[in-house]
Amino acid sequence: MKKLSILAAAALLLCACTDKNRYVIEGNVAGLEGTAYLYDPDDKLLDSTAVEAGVFRFKGVVAQSGLCHITDSREHVQTVELPFFLEPGTIRIVKTEEEAPVVSGTPSNDAFTAYNKAAGALIEEYRNPETTEERHHAIEEEFDRLYEDTYEANIGNCFAANLLQTKSYDLSGQELLDEIAKFPAELQTSKPLAELKEYAEKKIKTEEGKPYIDIAQPNAAGETVTLKSVIENPAVKYTLVDFWASWCGPCMGEVPHLKKTYEAFHDKGFEIYGISFDKDRDNWLGAIEKNGMNWIHVSELNRFDNQAAKDYAVQAIPSNFLIDGQGTIVAKNLRGEELYEKVAELLAE
Repeated sequence: MKKLSILAAAALLLCACTDKNRYVIEGNVAGLEGTAYLYDPDDKLLDSTAVEAGVFRFKGVVAQSGLCHITDSREHVQTVELPFFLEPGTIRIVKTEEEAPVVSGTPSNDAFTAYNKAAGALIEEYRNPETTEERHHAIEEEFDRLYEDTYEANIGNCFAANLLQTKSYDLSGQELLDEIAKFPAELQTSKPLAELKEYAEKKIKTEEGKPYIDIAQPNAAGETVTLKSVIENPAVKYTLVDFWASWCGPCMGEVPHLKKTYEAFHDKGFEIYGISFDKDRDNWLGAIEKNGMNWIHVSELNRFDNQAAKDYAVQAIPSNFLIDGQGTIVAKNLRGEELYEKVAELLAE
């Protein structure tokens, strides 16, 4: 009898856990007809349901929380795209002919909608031709405060996990790990936070004071040039590993500063090892020739799908790492005149 009671209690506990993680999605979307398809955070088909006069309903158990979407096509040629955060609770998605979708009912989705509304109003005002330059600066500050306040108010839910992806660029690897640790354990294994944790761990390995990670990629002639061969060259005292692409406006904006520093200090031991995220070979080599970028260049011609980008936790360009002759990273992401000033300071020592 006692054994049966224990089994019954275990069954009740299992049901309680399942109920806690259940979701219901109630939709009323103008223009949606036929079948609605629900995709999970990995963009895999999770479920489908019939639509009647724009009304549909999904229900199930949350296997993976995160940013999902509902569409009217299984072939990704949809006319309707409804992003939302899948989490336990009742999620409501409403869209009229004239208005954008409104998602509500759970913490992440309520915050998602409120943030989008506030951010949208600021962007609209910013783009208004009558908005003054002074007001532009004020809006930029308001936008930053909106982001930070929204993030702080939502730590612990899916929406904040996604906001942290943007915030991660300005954090050190350890700071990012500290932020991830603020989230519940079950969310720390979600796709955005798991990816951010991996990114943070790689970022820690490329902080100032850490040893460089070797790179081996082909130059324009197809010959493999390693970063090690450059750093270990007795004539080279400092090497700038520069991640760039011809299609990247900010990258090309840095070229005059790179040229100025290279021309001033190359003969004194400064070298640049440029890694392009170009896809088109002609665009890559054309930019080098047109801009007189007369330093070492390599590329896998595969955009961000680049082993060096993964090793150095590069998710945005331009990015750079300054490495000394002993192979130690001494500075990173030097922009504009900062590069010239830093190299001048180091070579003067």
